[in-house]
Amino acid sequence: MYNSKTLCAVPLVEGFSDAAGGWRNCCCASPQIKSGKDVDFASWWNSTKLNNFRKQFGGDTLPAECSGCMVQEKAMGSSFRTAVNETVDLQNTKTDWPSRWNVHFGNVCNLACWSCNENNSSTIESHKRKLSLLSKNYVSSDDIFKKNWNDIKNNMLKSFMHHEFVTLTILGGEPLFNNLVVDFLNFLVENSLSHRTRLEFHTNATKFDAKIQNILLLDKWKYICVFLSLDSIGKKAEWLRYGCSWEKIKKNIPLIKQCANYLEVQCILSVLNISDLEELEQFCIENGLPLKVFPLSTPAFMSLASWDSDKNLFLHNIDVNHKKFKTYYEMLGSQPVDGMHNKLKNYIKSFEKIRRPLREFNKRLYDILFL
Repeated sequence: MYNSKTLCAVPLVEGFSDAAGGWRNCCCASPQIKSGKDVDFASWWNSTKLNNFRKQFGGDTLPAECSGCMVQEKAMGSSFRTAVNETVDLQNTKTDWPSRWNVHFGNVCNLACWSCNENNSSTIESHKRKLSLLSKNYVSSDDIFKKNWNDIKNNMLKSFMHHEFVTLTILGGEPLFNNLVVDFLNFLVENSLSHRTRLEFHTNATKFDAKIQNILLLDKWKYICVFLSLDSIGKKAEWLRYGCSWEKIKKNIPLIKQCANYLEVQCILSVLNISDLEELEQFCIENGLPLKVFPLSTPAFMSLASWDSDKNLFLHNIDVNHKKFKTYYEMLGSQPVDGMHNKLKNYIKSFEKIRRPLREFNKRLYDILFL
């Protein structure tokens, strides 16, 4: 008999594109199972790899790849797994074709977040090209996406033939900075598919112009869920998500609220912002926004567990027994790996010719890392 507490609907109902081309099993799994390039989606959906992954659920515990959701459920009481489970009735849902899609729309983005990489940000790609930090054979994930877009689009549209309602989760890059995303959303509206679409997208909240607001009018969609990517507040936020304006973000949040049935802040947690959780939580409380925290696993030199220097410097004047954040504080330095601190310092230093120095944004973090 299956253990309902370890069941997961995600691999049964959701298709995931991969930034490197092809498909993957889940956006939260680590490591991810991938199809490789030039595999058609129908073959992947019915593949031995994906079916073997599905069979791991319903036992005594979740698969090892799902540790991220396990941590989320312990700390926050919910996870991507539980969120999807709440929306899916597997007894009455067709699983022969996805009713949900999670699509990576290339890397077009206006920011260079420190926790991000060139596969998810065209700005980081540009910085690394200028600094000769990319391999000579690197192929932009945006070029890969554009090559595969028609196939991805057709697979998504096929879902409307199988299901009354379809959930589309749009990732980037920054979706609202990407004309291809905006044009696709407009396509769904003009073809009377938006009323059958539960739209979910992640945004850094730096762009929310009149055209986007008009497309995202609530009466045009079945449901709109927006995830705000915030890792800190004030000047520290401007360094962590390099290139943003905190004042512009604060002005855009009320506008985004008007176009969302549900609005949630999602924080990517690393050693760079472990000290900022309580301030970010207070900002969310003041603005009526729920907060979810997702510990970063890669690169290892930013992850909490791998930290190999004095963790007490980060936890100074912090309530380490905080009801929500205790689990994350305990993760810091729990599995230290020699050299991680130096790798992080060297990584930050490698961008000195292009980006403003950390000490101009947050002297305390600068002192922890460099002094």
